[in-house]
Amino acid sequence: MTAIVEVKHSTVHGKGVFAKRNIKKGELIVQSHMALIHVNENLPEVLATLQFPWTDDYDAICLSDVGSFFNHASQPNAEISDRDFTNLIQSFRAKADILESDEITIYYNDAFDTYIEEY
Repeated sequence: MTAIVEVKHSTVHGKGVFAKRNIKKGELIVQSHMALIHVNENLPEVLATLQFPWTDDYDAICLSDVGSFFNHASQPNAEISDRDFTNLIQSFRAKADILESDEITIYYNDAFDTYIEEY
């Protein structure tokens, strides 16, 4: 957990990230340390759903307790703002003002949006 967010049950899906206080647009929410996984690696579904695109050859999985729990939304209130390829750190920032207790979501990708619509 961090001073501004916590992971708890989500009505969107499983667990989610929630604001512990109001967060202003542009504010840093969390920086997550990443582990690289080759794109051809056949991961179990529980891990594959936690992957973020990283480079042409590698995806990455958040090792921090918050980064892997952001749920998807077509109109997210947060986004990946920076990726530090040297130190393997991914930063998430508020895309809009977020109120205390709101779930914080990010946009995964178009393929995921289509998957959600089909199920």
